[in-house]
Amino acid sequence: MNIHLDLPTVILVYNTSLVAGALSIVHIRRHSCRPQGLGYLAAAYLLLALGSTVAWSGEYAVLPEWLWTHGSLLLGVGGYICFWVGVRQFSGRWRVRWHVMWMLLAAVLVMSVATGFPLQNLTRAGVFHGTAALVLAVCTFDTLRDRHQEPLPSRTLLAALLALSGGIYALRLVYIVTGTAGSDGFAWAFYVQMFCHFGIALAVATLSNERAEVRLELAALTDPLTGTGNRRWLAQRLPLVLPAHSAIAQLDIDRFKQINDRHGHAAGDQVLVAFARCLQEELRSSDLLARVGGEEFVIYLPVVTEAEALAIARRLCEKVAALRIEHDGLPIPVTVSIGLAWVHGADLAAKAWLQKADAALYSAKRAGRNRVVVAAA
Repeated sequence: MNIHLDLPTVILVYNTSLVAGALSIVHIRRHSCRPQGLGYLAAAYLLLALGSTVAWSGEYAVLPEWLWTHGSLLLGVGGYICFWVGVRQFSGRWRVRWHVMWMLLAAVLVMSVATGFPLQNLTRAGVFHGTAALVLAVCTFDTLRDRHQEPLPSRTLLAALLALSGGIYALRLVYIVTGTAGSDGFAWAFYVQMFCHFGIALAVATLSNERAEVRLELAALTDPLTGTGNRRWLAQRLPLVLPAHSAIAQLDIDRFKQINDRHGHAAGDQVLVAFARCLQEELRSSDLLARVGGEEFVIYLPVVTEAEALAIARRLCEKVAALRIEHDGLPIPVTVSIGLAWVHGADLAAKAWLQKADAALYSAKRAGRNRVVVAAA
């Protein structure tokens, strides 16, 4: 059965999908935790809709030929330049400077005025389709490349829709170059692009929601002052039964209450931040560090001998004692007491080893502070 598509109706529905997509992205931008690039994406949708309208009005001689041909091409190319900038920023790439965008658009304008190629329908369509295919390919690459830094499921969907849209433009470009392009083919291409526009807006919304969920989860598991994990974070990552040849340590900043009383709570916060940063710089990437109380921290050292664990704990003691912290011009000396428990056999739960480390910590406090005490086997 031969289905004939009414091209004016297709154009109307196509433009409606672009405007609806722009409004959806604007709404997403207002509620997104990371709205970078969404403004450019909404502007791109509106520019493409306007360019399509100008091009179609020109076919009915509503506008002068030079105006609608050059205008529709500039709007279309400008729309995809904005689209590239929007996807790049939304994905997580560096921002594109304004002068780069204007230089690209100015180059197209100079070339079109100098050569007059927009007056030729197929040439104008070829340049637009080529630009769209190239931009969408770059956007697909950027979206997939950033999945290593942000491995969210919606990235794959967004990349697939970008690739599909770019593939349709590339296929139409082949038809244009070979002179086999027809109105029905363009109509079907518009229908597929409508699906892609709605899909891209939906994928953007889903990715924004996933980011919000990740941020909420991170906030629930991270100590807001020091940036380390909190008690809940440690409970999720610490094995229920600690494996043999690992170690766990309880740390407590010495005389922290006196620091707060003498210098104020702002100085206490400064000490906590510097203390946590010092620990993070000295620990291995596989080690766990969490703030479990006011001035109390826990460290878990996987795959370590007793001698190595003791050496790490003593080095932390020395590094903390060497910290130079000042508040309002006054120096604040800081030391730490550490209770260390080395796991010699996997026969006790993590809670029991934490209690052993805590008992060793109290022994370090009673022995004069600023020292490491190893729990009895």
